[in-house]
Amino acid sequence: MGKKGFTEETKKEIERHLKEHEVIKIRLLDRSCDRLEVAQLIAKETKSELLDIRGRTFILKKDDSS
Repeated sequence: MGKKGFTEETKKEIERHLKEHEVIKIRLLDRSCDRLEVAQLIAKETKSELLDIRGRTFILKKDDSS
């Protein structure tokens, strides 16, 4: 996740990667943010499942129910 944060462009890029790979890792650059809150927000916005958070990296899985 870049310096600009979670933008519409970032959302589309994450959705594209989820469609191609089904499971992806995302690394947060900002150390001051609440990692769990950000990961849950991104999972919700991209309609994916949050599998794990390790440090500043979290794993998302494509939600098969949609």
